[in-house]
Amino acid sequence: MSKQLLILPKTYKDNINQEDQTLINKILSKYEIFYVEENSSEEIKKYISENSFDTAVYAYADLTRDYKFIRILKSLSLKTKLVLMFPQISNIKAYQSSEKNIYDPVYQLLEKASSMEISNCGLADAVIVSSDEDKTLLKKELSEDSVVETAADVVAGGLKLKEKAKYKVSIVMLTYNQLEDTSICVESLFKHTADVNFELIFVDNGSTKDNTKTYLEKLKSEHSNVKVIYNESNLGFACANNQGIEISEGEYVLLLNNDVILTDGWLDRMLQVAESDKKIGLVAPVTNHASGRQVVVFDGTADEDETIQTFAKANLLKNAGSWISVKRVIGFCMLVKREVLFKVGVLDEMFGPGGYEDYDYCMRIKQAGFDIVIACDVFVFHIGGKGYSSNNMNYSSLRTRNIELLIDKWTRNSLEIMEKLPDGM
Repeated sequence: MSKQLLILPKTYKDNINQEDQTLINKILSKYEIFYVEENSSEEIKKYISENSFDTAVYAYADLTRDYKFIRILKSLSLKTKLVLMFPQISNIKAYQSSEKNIYDPVYQLLEKASSMEISNCGLADAVIVSSDEDKTLLKKELSEDSVVETAADVVAGGLKLKEKAKYKVSIVMLTYNQLEDTSICVESLFKHTADVNFELIFVDNGSTKDNTKTYLEKLKSEHSNVKVIYNESNLGFACANNQGIEISEGEYVLLLNNDVILTDGWLDRMLQVAESDKKIGLVAPVTNHASGRQVVVFDGTADEDETIQTFAKANLLKNAGSWISVKRVIGFCMLVKREVLFKVGVLDEMFGPGGYEDYDYCMRIKQAGFDIVIACDVFVFHIGGKGYSSNNMNYSSLRTRNIELLIDKWTRNSLEIMEKLPDGM
């Protein structure tokens, strides 16, 4: 038997008018009611995680105030259908009617508020608004498959829910020996990515030992969604990933290191973040081994899968719906929209082994006007640091070379931009 949940702000407990009550009854014939207060996110997280609901209707949503709360609801249950009832979209109207002067700080605030609200409407599987005017406004801002109905539409014909889009994700993974890490990673990939339509593209950078090529050929024969490219020598991270991107078919491309262990719902949630806002161009998870704001403290090891999965679930419960915008992420696991590849291009192949092509790519993405977001509720275990030493590569000297390339490139770019602008800024 299906379970339905109606979530209401406590302030509306005794103030639902008859028309709204009729609509709620039309949407859900039987439902549990959960009253929330402004600071009750921990309570609702516990409640959702302990119960399995098919539909969660969130009524009277003030999207500017409740943006994190709405993300929590969606993140905790990927199977739950979320419906927003009568969202207050006054900021979107103000945004639409503004002159959009980029130097106007008031406009910038409106733009931020508008983006936040549209993002939350985009997360919902259906949005019910009060008027035809609001319906037209939202349909203009959201994707074509978004369900936006008026109260009258629902009463007349029932509620329609958006089906989950089946985007294809092209996962590009490089190999260079290290068969043990690769096999662990691939096992976790097939185990924890069941609900996503993906192709897996291997680019082997000239493996010469440990039967890596034999393993890849076996995978290709067993899975119709596996492709393999073989290079005669190690072409580096940027060049090899670009080879994989070139033959990719998905609406999204995910660059994934072969020394990671994946967790339940990892890619589903990253896609959810990417789809929530047109401005988001790249999404990355948190991890135990990286730098910057992606790092979380986890003391487990690669041979403790149960501990890794338990930690990932605890991290989800603690950080459900927490996404942060950053300037850069580490390239071990990066989900990129196809639109970004069209506008920004691929990785810069002047960077050979040694890193910093991910820093460069993030800077180019930001320069093109896209946001880079960390999904703090997605944990991916990263072994890290073994590829260079196990293959007798001097990481320190390679790293120094690539730092100098990065500095030279962006110093030159900055000077060229300053020279072209009238005021030099």
